[in-house]
Amino acid sequence: MATLSTNPEPDNTDTTLCCHPLAGKCCYVRLPQRIILAILLHFLLQSNFSNRIVLNIAIVEMVEPAKNDPDHQPACPEFEQPNHTQEGSFSWSQTTKSLILYAFYIGYTPTQIPGGWLADKYGARYVLIVSVLITITSSATLPVTVHHFGYIAAVVNRLVLGASHGVCIPCTASLVSTWIPPEERATLGSLCYSGMNLGVVAGSLITGVLMEFFNSWSPVFYLWGGYSGIYLIFLCLYLFSFPDDHPFMSQVENEYIRSASGLINLSRQPKNTPWKAILTNAPYWANVWAQFAHHFIYFTIITYLPTYMSDILMYGVAHDGLFAAMPFAAMYLFSLVLSFTTSKVFLRCMTKKTFDKYFGAGSNVVSSALLLAATFSECNRYLVNFFFIASMIVKAFYYVTLPININTLSRNYGGLLYGGMNAISSISGVIGNLIMGYLAAEKQFFGWKIAFSIMLALSVVTTVAFFIFSSDERQEFDYLEDEIRDK
Repeated sequence: MATLSTNPEPDNTDTTLCCHPLAGKCCYVRLPQRIILAILLHFLLQSNFSNRIVLNIAIVEMVEPAKNDPDHQPACPEFEQPNHTQEGSFSWSQTTKSLILYAFYIGYTPTQIPGGWLADKYGARYVLIVSVLITITSSATLPVTVHHFGYIAAVVNRLVLGASHGVCIPCTASLVSTWIPPEERATLGSLCYSGMNLGVVAGSLITGVLMEFFNSWSPVFYLWGGYSGIYLIFLCLYLFSFPDDHPFMSQVENEYIRSASGLINLSRQPKNTPWKAILTNAPYWANVWAQFAHHFIYFTIITYLPTYMSDILMYGVAHDGLFAAMPFAAMYLFSLVLSFTTSKVFLRCMTKKTFDKYFGAGSNVVSSALLLAATFSECNRYLVNFFFIASMIVKAFYYVTLPININTLSRNYGGLLYGGMNAISSISGVIGNLIMGYLAAEKQFFGWKIAFSIMLALSVVTTVAFFIFSSDERQEFDYLEDEIRDK
């Protein structure tokens, strides 16, 4: 792997200034713009997922506690019923709660491909600025609109939030393809994508603590909306779509990205999209279905783990957020470790293709099996939390395998390919929520066991497909006219 240097480089900034924050320069230390970009994208996805996860935690407290049914036996009767905040005033059924939660994915799906296409063709900067503006508005207005208009307002809000978030990961993939050379993608690429887990951790943990502190669910939406507003300032100052467009990019770094990526032009490239070749490409579809299984696991857990902690293990709101955050905290930390050790440890003893098969697609099978084991541990809180944490640690391998594989298949259409994949994968959020809304309604172990068994079966089938059809080579459709083929 190439060294990520912070040594001084010739640049076009004002040399009379010791420090130039916009150029990432202070005295004789200069932070390369591609590292600044990776940090920005890391916190973009963190902000997104924190704003997304808030309602998953808050909805437990927004809804009136179910009236005690003398015929209903709790899954774990030895635990006391958790206390709720005083604002649980909405009498929504389990079906209504599920509708509100999966409305996000209905909005999330259709904007994936347009988001990736716009980022590849015209640049990601303004697409992301609009996305963050909508996120701020959605989060800040949800409490008021729900109090006035009920669950319909929550559904509409989540649809709009989902649509605004749908463009972000395809834009991230497009920027990774354009800015980050292949040999640095295991490090900087996984740093970008791992921001999702930090978002889940922060969203779960901070939301639960603040809801208990304020004895109300409303303030957390204002908090995360305000946080996104602060992030937007940094996005406007530091993020540019293409290296050639960056006003503070050094010539040394520009030439390094150009030569290491094999790209002639590091700005907007007018190119016709090879739709047929992409849609009939077997390695791409192998990646799509492996990522579909990953997202089926991931979306189900980030949406319904707080419900499991509350309905099955009977945790109160603060502990609910804490224990829902722990698996993702472990996943986040381990993904950071992997981002800096994959090339030095794993890829020294196996090819990238083999690594992607066993630790990328294969991790779906292991993770699903561990989740199923958690349900068979039933009321043993320690063992259940162990299996949830272990499941998400295994999933950390995803960030150095499957997303990077798409950037390997294509340098010119990374945003579009990722958008198509994410559009299909996001359907798993709708399917998973429908399944869980039905199976979790009785608040018993058997429903969760069925759900995680379905998850395991899906993981096995998609992993077999990935083993057969995947590739770690740049695909023929990605080459532009007169471009020299990789050897």
